Amino acid sequence: MNQVEYQFAPKSGIEYLEKKGEGTPFLLLHGISSGAYSWIKQLQDREISAHLIAWNAPGYGKSEKLITDTPLALDYADRLFALINELGLERIILVGHSLGAMMATAFAAKYPQYLERVQLIAPAQGYAKEEESVKAEVYQRRPKLLARLGNLGMAEERGPYLLGNPSTENMDIVREVSQRLTMDGFTNASHLLAYDSIDRALSQIDPQLEIDLYFGLKDGITPPEGMHALKARHSRLNLVEVADAGHLAYIDAPLFFKERLFGPI
Repeated sequence: MNQVEYQFAPKSGIEYLEKKGEGTPFLLLHGISSGAYSWIKQLQDREISAHLIAWNAPGYGKSEKLITDTPLALDYADRLFALINELGLERIILVGHSLGAMMATAFAAKYPQYLERVQLIAPAQGYAKEEESVKAEVYQRRPKLLARLGNLGMAEERGPYLLGNPSTENMDIVREVSQRLTMDGFTNASHLLAYDSIDRALSQIDPQLEIDLYFGLKDGITPPEGMHALKARHSRLNLVEVADAGHLAYIDAPLFFKERLFGPI
């Protein structure tokens, strides 16, 4: 297996993992309870020749937190823009998983000139349209869980729900990712989830830009019916089913994503 080590971009304050390769770089954005290491199967796969960069979102791992404590998706998009410029990237393929999909679509709406493609995996949709009491509960829920269970306790409790196949190998990835969760990053990300909506960004993206949306048929976090409802509101989305996969579909089904997402175009 190829070894990957964390790197740090000082100007943008972002920690990331990178697999050097060919073609347009893939920027990989993780979900709310996750991190750069969640893409380790792709980063260590010698059969994937693509250039992969997986960030730790602001406040995750050693990435510097955002200035604001009430961020929306655009705040993360702006930090991603800073990282892309620091790394000297001119074009990217943006892949956003779960909450990372909200960040990815916000970036696509504001910085379309950098994008070759946008790919979403099990996107979170956000709770901005809900009642204030619902938003407040969503905002508080995960930080309270982290405070009560601790990092490894979070992995043990949440991992089986996030994975379609909670094998020892897959659970080890979830445990490793959970070790780098921080309360600041988790709380800020929870604010994004509670107070923003993916519909806002999707409605602002150039209609000529097609967006593939991959979803696991065993996903109980962002279930298939929610993905079809999102498609009904945004016909531009191309839905792609991933059999035998849960919410962390790219961990459950690495071969599928190697062939469909990271393989030759």
